[in-house]
Amino acid sequence: MMVRSRSLGQTGIIIIIVLCFFLLRGGRVGKPDVNDVRAGATTSAPAEEENELTAHEVVPLSDIENDLLFRPPIDIALIFTKTKDNFGLQYKFRVAVGSMLRHVTVPLRLHLITDDEGFSTASTIIREIQEGHQYNTNHVKLVYVSAEDFAMEIKSSVRVLQDFFTSHRDTYYRDALFFFSIHLHNLLPGLERVILMDIDIKVKGDIAELYSHFDHFVSTNVIGMAFEQSPVYRHLLAVYRNENKKTLLGSPKSEGGFPGYNSGVVLVNIPRLRQSEIIRNYLERSKLEIATKKYGFQGHLGDQDLYTLIAFDHPELFYTLPCGWNRQLCEWWRKHGYSNVFDQYFNCTDTINIIHGNCKTEIPDGDD
Repeated sequence: MMVRSRSLGQTGIIIIIVLCFFLLRGGRVGKPDVNDVRAGATTSAPAEEENELTAHEVVPLSDIENDLLFRPPIDIALIFTKTKDNFGLQYKFRVAVGSMLRHVTVPLRLHLITDDEGFSTASTIIREIQEGHQYNTNHVKLVYVSAEDFAMEIKSSVRVLQDFFTSHRDTYYRDALFFFSIHLHNLLPGLERVILMDIDIKVKGDIAELYSHFDHFVSTNVIGMAFEQSPVYRHLLAVYRNENKKTLLGSPKSEGGFPGYNSGVVLVNIPRLRQSEIIRNYLERSKLEIATKKYGFQGHLGDQDLYTLIAFDHPELFYTLPCGWNRQLCEWWRKHGYSNVFDQYFNCTDTINIIHGNCKTEIPDGDD
């Protein structure tokens, strides 16, 4: 009897332990762990626990969103000044930035070279674009760069450049902002690479692809631009070309010539610009007098005239972008003496990634 009682007692203890085990497990029935939710597990929870499960659900990011979190931003500089009541300029800015955000696959840091009012206006426009198209606001950071303060800093240098590369009849290109690009190493000193773009553009491609052209720069390249797509430099070099019959300067690319550069889209390696003694020399009046006299050159288009002049003797400083990254629409020279050769400059068979409505040419609305 004693043996039997002892056996029953052991059995009772075992039963109690088993019951306790099931009671403890009961509180966890039907609650999948986080990994199950992320993987899309279908284990169902009791009705009273649905709210708790929803609160702890983890929604995985898409591949694009996940990639954006770990990619460094691309630095884009845009000049946006004199915006008060200038609704045409505001519209161009909206088109430029809106089309850029529509196609971009990387985070952007937009350096707005402007004033207080311009920055406020630009911020409002960008916010409206983001809200209207449900773009992630974390993928765009705005940086305010004072145009007025910087213009005063480079005033003496700009005055020299204006004498050689602007027309006294055309006050438009006499504005200091048309020479900001040559001073970007002072304006944006903390950057390594930056893309400066005009705002009379519409972007049709991914800016990340444009930025990748920095990787194609050779060690001597400082600045990247597309060729000018009109015979403007053929015209400006008319005397020089007449005296130098075999020159290719001012000739179209199709003839193996150099038609000059257009500064609507400019890729700048900031450290190399800062270190370039050659470019620094071309900011001096004495050097410009020698170079412009040599080529009989009097420009009127601001910084792109300077770059073109430098490239005549130092092409190694420049990287040439495909024409599709700055597809210029201006056809002014077709109607002013160059209709017979105009298309040799104007033709562009590359994929069009940026449309540039230069010389106030309207960009077609439906050209997305």
